[in-house]
Amino acid sequence: MTLPHASQEDDGAVRWRLLRHGPGRGAWNMAVDEALLRSSPHPLLRIYEWEEDAVSIGYFQPWEEAPAGRPFVRRWTGGGLVDHAADLTYTVIVPRSHPVAHLSTLDAYRLFHAAVCQALLSLGCSAELATESDGGPSTRCFARPVRFDVMREGKKVAGGAQRRTREGLLHQGSILWPEEAERSRIAAALPWGLACSIGAHLLSDELTPEELRLAARLERERYATDSWNRQW
Repeated sequence: MTLPHASQEDDGAVRWRLLRHGPGRGAWNMAVDEALLRSSPHPLLRIYEWEEDAVSIGYFQPWEEAPAGRPFVRRWTGGGLVDHAADLTYTVIVPRSHPVAHLSTLDAYRLFHAAVCQALLSLGCSAELATESDGGPSTRCFARPVRFDVMREGKKVAGGAQRRTREGLLHQGSILWPEEAERSRIAAALPWGLACSIGAHLLSDELTPEELRLAARLERERYATDSWNRQW
């Protein structure tokens, strides 16, 4: 795969941005993702944490499905509720000009989760993609696997949701892993998994001043507001 107008290394691999962020507020985490989708000219992988015992709900979920007493934020992507108390969260963003942005939703889902599998396998963990969906829809992301979710010993350990806009493709993923030390190892291996799956060359990067300003505005005007989080 090649990305027109994107910087490339000598071996032809497309250069991807790699962003690692420590614990952040739920509203800030979601605002950064949208800001990057709107403004980043290059594909990227973002790995980040949550500073509070928060949950996120899918864009179309009723807010009452969030557990009472827990801070929550509405994602821009769909899917079910995700409890972020013991997970590793990551985001993949590809601009509209990138070939991956033109894959079907299912094919892109399979591609990103193949990267997660590669990362887990590199650490000696068993991992495979679900071959079919299990039952009907659920309000919780990890209650039932869908096709191409990541499975470990018969249980779903990674899921995700996507949104497509005129700017590109946003994939927000969660890897459920109780052991904090193991989550750190997975976070370190995930860029390698993506490189294997897509042929990306990831270079560490930071948010630009413009991206920080846009994220701050989106947090203030959207993700931290009741009008957004309690709209359904």
